[in-house]
Amino acid sequence: MDKIFVTTFNKRLYDEYAYSLLKTYESTNQKIPLYVFVEDDTKQYPKFNNVHFLNLFEHEPDLKKFIDKHKNKKVESFFKDAVRFSYKVFAQNAARKYGDKIFFIDADCVFDKPIPIDWFDEFLPDNIFVSFYDRPQQYTETGFLAFNENKLISKAFFSYYLNLYKDDKVFELKNWTDCHTFDETRRYFKEDIHYTELKKGDGQSGHIMARDKNLNPYIDHRKGNRKQDEHSPEWRKNK
Repeated sequence: MDKIFVTTFNKRLYDEYAYSLLKTYESTNQKIPLYVFVEDDTKQYPKFNNVHFLNLFEHEPDLKKFIDKHKNKKVESFFKDAVRFSYKVFAQNAARKYGDKIFFIDADCVFDKPIPIDWFDEFLPDNIFVSFYDRPQQYTETGFLAFNENKLISKAFFSYYLNLYKDDKVFELKNWTDCHTFDETRRYFKEDIHYTELKKGDGQSGHIMARDKNLNPYIDHRKGNRKQDEHSPEWRKNK
């Protein structure tokens, strides 16, 4: 096991936009494998070189319990949709058994050119547990995260992270997206001597991934209403 990409979606989202992630992954000849966690039948997806489809509920039965318990809960806003954003958290945990350095990428991203293999250790050095795009005036951008499974803190971090859902503590937070549960977990471990993090980007708000000179050459995050565009305008501006 070494470095892997991981993402999650279902067949509806694949047909809508996630197919672009996989097609550009293959066409740009990315060097590390991509693990895709889906909640439906893995056999219904096309085959791509070096892409592995796995059933998320089989790996994370506690996610299915959480979803079944709260799937009929009224969603008051984007920020209060705990079920929608829970898949990402459990997929990140499921990926831990397949890689030492785990690079989570949102399904609405696309690759633009091959990422050099040494780039991954620059983004997530060996002495760091997690690297992410920090937006101190908002909440963390979780469209691209990297975790180091080799670090001692990993088990405790993910246990707390997942327990926010398993124990329904996510609903005690101000907002319930994966960004907010990730930030809550970071805050909890802030003073732990084993916890190390590396904040990426310019520290400003908005579409921080598109502005990052280290990520922009390789990945475009077509989030929100940008999903059907060839590229996001922010990515083009900073190209």
